[in-house]
Amino acid sequence: MLYEFRFKNFRSYKSEAGIDFTAKPISEFKNTLIKADDKTLLLPVCAVFGPNGGGKSGVLFAFRFLGSLVTEPLAQVAFMKSKNEKLSQDTADELQSLQKSESLSASFYKWDEESGSRPSEFSVLYKVNGSKYRYELSMLRDHIVQENLYREDLRTGQVRAVFERDTEEVYLCEEIQGMDVENINESLPLLSYIAMFKNIEMIDDAIGFFMTARFINFDIPTRDRKVPMTVIENHKDRILSILMSMGIDICDLIVERDSGGKVKEVYTRHRLCDGKRKDLRFQEESSGTRKIFSILPFILNTLDKGALLLVDELDAKLHPLLLQRIIEMFTDRAINKKGAQLLFTSHDLTTMSNKVFRRDEIWFSALNGYDESVLYSLADFRKENGDKPRNDENYNKQYLEGRYGADPYMHRILNWGETQCP
Repeated sequence: MLYEFRFKNFRSYKSEAGIDFTAKPISEFKNTLIKADDKTLLLPVCAVFGPNGGGKSGVLFAFRFLGSLVTEPLAQVAFMKSKNEKLSQDTADELQSLQKSESLSASFYKWDEESGSRPSEFSVLYKVNGSKYRYELSMLRDHIVQENLYREDLRTGQVRAVFERDTEEVYLCEEIQGMDVENINESLPLLSYIAMFKNIEMIDDAIGFFMTARFINFDIPTRDRKVPMTVIENHKDRILSILMSMGIDICDLIVERDSGGKVKEVYTRHRLCDGKRKDLRFQEESSGTRKIFSILPFILNTLDKGALLLVDELDAKLHPLLLQRIIEMFTDRAINKKGAQLLFTSHDLTTMSNKVFRRDEIWFSALNGYDESVLYSLADFRKENGDKPRNDENYNKQYLEGRYGADPYMHRILNWGETQCP
């Protein structure tokens, strides 16, 4: 479970910014909250709104960068082992997916000269199996200049350093003392290095959080065409039930394969108003329906594992009611039984509502007067008179009027023919 994620000097964020999944002491939707082992109440969902170029995607990409930095070395080791060991098809598909994941490089704030000589910093606080972990990493270009891992045992309250690393020395706790870390590559996280060579439960737990987190970017036009048909076949009844609850009249999915098991064609079976059933080629379905098929396996996997799902442009091509239904899969405790969490970006204002979100679940990202992105929740925002937004306000209307600070630019569109750069 994610408590908070903070970062600095990354993309359009020069100063420290962060997403906090710790619930504020406010009254709305208390029954949706996740109770952690330390009695902390956590949010099941956070949505980031804001204008184009305001830094929404940068929040997700900051986490993706940190997660990829930690997990990809392990994926490479597993891939090499797979050449000598027979793996299950699901494992092989997962490794192939990891190997083809988007390559990310450190991307510091570009609008001043000083930031290029300063490290990008990341810090994440999360819980796994009865322990809280604080993982911190600072990277200057391709070199790690600081890396720390701290663990709190929630049963005893004991807090200790698992390891601490800087450019001069490395401290290791008792369980991992004796490891040769003097010649560790400056671009390789110590967390990944230890996990490669030591079978230590707390290290496995610490890195497992990043291994189970999933990032999906629907800003990529072909993303909704990548449908994991094998996974869908394995969970077909469950997925069809969800589609029916969303008002989508698909009652079956037929997958045709060749003699080698490769998918030849996929059909969706629709139940028509007159009771007849007709088949339609999957590629003839609407882009919104294809997107639902592409994301549901990830949602179900996240719910089953109690993991974290990050989605950029979740609302793209989706009807607002479908988007709301996806959100409800995380906020409904009868569905989300293991404390899964969803972090996504969106432009859909119909869901920016007190009927859908708590105030602390709505976040804004926008540029300030110094060309830096800032990130804040609706619950933390203060109006000009110092008041907080009320839970009975029309959030989307206030947002469009620029009253929450993350100006969507709408009220500045006067006359395009006369608009010029200063």
